[in-house]
Formats: sequence, structure tokens, C-alpha cells
Amino acid sequence: MRASTIFAAGTLVASALAAPSPRGYGGWGNRGGRGWGKHGQNGNADVCLTDDDALAAADIFRHLIQEYSDELALDALTEDFVDWTSAVAIIRNRGAELPFIVNEILFDGRQAFMDAQGSQPQIPFETLNVFHGCNSTTVRWQTTRSANGQKTETADIPVVGIAILETVPDADNSYGFRVKTLFSEFNAAAWLVNNGVFKPNGTVSPVGVDPTPAPKPAKRAVFDDSLRGSAI
Repeated sequence: MRASTIFAAGTLVASALAAPSPRGYGGWGNRGGRGWGKHGQNGNADVCLTDDDALAAADIFRHLIQEYSDELALDALTEDFVDWTSAVAIIRNRGAELPFIVNEILFDGRQAFMDAQGSQPQIPFETLNVFHGCNSTTVRWQTTRSANGQKTETADIPVVGIAILETVPDADNSYGFRVKTLFSEFNAAAWLVNNGVFKPNGTVSPVGVDPTPAPKPAKRAVFDDSLRGSAI
């Protein structure tokens, strides 16, 4: 979905995939097209996110990474917003176990997230897939320049990640809902290599150069047994 968010050698935000559920089935789906957001009939807790709401949530995630602003964070996130991401924690630790504990909340509160994300360079971001349930949206995304803007950029291995955004209704903001919780994981190893923190055990193509494909195994020659000489 500069992705809930991406940080170079520093921080990033940004899931289990939640498959889209059939419309009107139990507590899932669009319930006749009504939804929390401005695309539906105004926020209320008795209806679910619509497909359009989910796309709006995915776009929030993209903007938090690619075009971050404090105005967006204040409009789209709850004040008690929390961000769970072991990938960002290990990046901030530069591969070490501490100081940031990888299996605990990394950013506890909207302001903590804003303080970290506001200083990050922008990176290219592509939304690959969007799935949603009643109150959550899952975004599969990628960036091809996770170290963009960093002096230590040494490679551009694509980084793919998944983020889950849990939302709550809010009829008074631009979206009709806010993001309350973010669960975000991505390829932290590639991120650290791209930023020159880790040295890979093998060759890496320079930035902007397509990787050289591995050589194909030679075809096995077809041998004509009639040409075989006598055994010695």
C-alpha cells in the first residue's frame, strides 16, 4: 500500500492475508453497499468496510510511506495508534537483538510514529494486492529502491512486504474511519543489504543495473552408443 512506514537503515511502518469475504455473509462484506467511509453511508459501527473503503485504507498506507505528512497522520490515524513491526525493529537495531525489542509494539501512539516517520526520505512504492474484511485491510506491496536518498545505498534488491491495517469508524475525518493498529512485515534482510548495513554472501548488482541471471545449466549431450569403442 517514501508504506505503514518505510525507513532506510532506520525505520519503516508499515499480516496474515485476509481474503475478501462474500458480500453480506454474516459480519463480513459490504452489507448492501453501506460502509464506514465516505464511500458508504457515513461511519457507524454496525456496517463494514466497503471495497472502496479498503482501497482508501491501502492508499493511506502508501501515502504514509511514499508521501508522508503530519497532516495525513493526524487525519488518518487514531491518537492511540500502535505499530507492530519486527522488520523495522531489526533494521533500527542494525541486525542486533536490542535496543528495540522485535516482538513488541515499536511505535506506541500516533505522536511516536510521527516523530520517527517525519524524517525519512521518500522511496518508490507499489501496491500489489489489497484484501479486506469487516474492519481490516491487508496490503501487499513492494519497493524497488528501499535505500533511495541514502548515502550508503549499495543495491536495489526489491523489497516485498505485507501490512494489515485495523480500522475504527470516524464520521468526522476525511475517510469516515481511522487506522488504529498497523501490523507490518517485509524483507528486512534485503533492506539492510540495500542500505549497506549487511554485506551479502555473493554478488549484488549495482544500483540501477538489472541483475545478471544465473547461467543456465549446459544441455546434456546426446551420445550415440554406436560410436563407443571397445571396452578396455
